[in-house]
Amino acid sequence: MESVIRNLEESLRLAMLNGDVPTLERLISDSLLFVGPDGTTFRKQDDLDLHRSKRQKLDRADWEEVKVETYGSAAVSVVTAYLAGSFDGAAFSGRFRYIRMWASLGGSWKVIGGSVTAVAS
Repeated sequence: MESVIRNLEESLRLAMLNGDVPTLERLISDSLLFVGPDGTTFRKQDDLDLHRSKRQKLDRADWEEVKVETYGSAAVSVVTAYLAGSFDGAAFSGRFRYIRMWASLGGSWKVIGGSVTAVAS
């Protein structure tokens, strides 16, 4: 199952990088709770709207390290990444760490929760 989650993390990375909303929609649970780097809580539609509107655009998303722990029909991934892009027109770049909770829902793995924070270089 660890390899399944790693592959899903790569699909998520590519979808985020390319603004691929249909893939993001497929990978994210309708009940998502996600905490952004400033402490704001996002739901699925909030996240999809950021990509649809191009308010958030990634020019670079390099996964540096991916750790996965599995728990039956659930998993936790911790991803350290170098990101560069823009948010609301302001450029950003740096290292970030995501934690994501994945669950198998109706035969499909989906992100059900998570957060991202900036980390020192």
